[in-house]
Amino acid sequence: MKRDDLGHCGEDMHIAIGERRVIMRGMSVRGNSNEFIAVDLGFEASPMISPEFIASEKRRLPGWRFQKEYMRNWDAQTGAPVFEEPWIAAQAENARNPLYCMDIHRVQRDGIVQRTSLGQEKLILVQRDRGRLKVYVTPDTQAGLTLTLRHYGIGMDVGAGVEKSDSTIQVMSSHNREQAASFACNTIEPSELGRFAAAVGKWYNDALICCVLKMHGLTALRAITDVGYPMIWRTVSPKKGMIEAKTKNMGWPYGEVGDLLLGRWRDALATIGLVTLHDLQTIEQHRQYVYDEHGRPCHQVLRSEPVSVRQTHGDLVIGVALAYRAVIDLPQYLRVAPERAPAGSPAGRSEKRRRLAKRKAASKW
Repeated sequence: MKRDDLGHCGEDMHIAIGERRVIMRGMSVRGNSNEFIAVDLGFEASPMISPEFIASEKRRLPGWRFQKEYMRNWDAQTGAPVFEEPWIAAQAENARNPLYCMDIHRVQRDGIVQRTSLGQEKLILVQRDRGRLKVYVTPDTQAGLTLTLRHYGIGMDVGAGVEKSDSTIQVMSSHNREQAASFACNTIEPSELGRFAAAVGKWYNDALICCVLKMHGLTALRAITDVGYPMIWRTVSPKKGMIEAKTKNMGWPYGEVGDLLLGRWRDALATIGLVTLHDLQTIEQHRQYVYDEHGRPCHQVLRSEPVSVRQTHGDLVIGVALAYRAVIDLPQYLRVAPERAPAGSPAGRSEKRRRLAKRKAASKW
């Protein structure tokens, strides 16, 4: 509604600039400086909305969601947790100690570090008491003599390696969305992290790696491609992209805290039984995410930092969200990659031993 020169709106209503007046229950007006009257109309003014409907909506939209949707409180979510406490408590029941820990090992012969055909150091994963990779699910899924491969997705969030933000690697099984392994270190360099991730991916049957592209993620992705690892999440079609080597098309280029990544992971965690987390540190870190004044998820330590800083913070939560994304998109890549036991994986080594034993048994000597 527009005011006249005297500030009147209608026959008997005078609204001054900046004045706010309640007309009836659920309806108020405010005088704006642009000569228009703003009318705030709430659900209380509608005779069609019953108390039973409002009660059902409060159950459907608990907490700040009802305040924002029906009470028009646009700041209701500020400071509220992104991941609800019941979701975290449900995952805490699945927490357990890792089966064993692993770390990277440089293969040597006579004191000389061995190299691959691409000139890179030959690296393998070995069990160590103080290993940085915590293993909760083993990739070796042989049942008797029948080799059945399980497929995995890997999420990577890359830090600078200067004892600030953690660089993380999360492994998730594709058949039941179960966390298989977890890694976090704030001193590993991005290039070393890329080689570490390639070794983990090979160990987990050529898992699909989804790594962030921003900042140091590009260095890690180049290290992964340098060792010849093929299963990397890409923005182009897998049928076209699996044979190309442009790093700009590899990795997750979108925001980490947006709906495409953290939003989907929030919805997955809200569905009880859809995903299973075992690492207690990963579970606890979900409590650190809150909504900022703009309604965007952020790490609560960074609430006072600029938006650009909030969107580039990495930790185990971002890593597991990327692993979940890799698992979702994995079928597109499996149609391209051959169904085989990857060389270097436990299943691949077992298959190689069986071939050698069969060849030896068939030999006359």
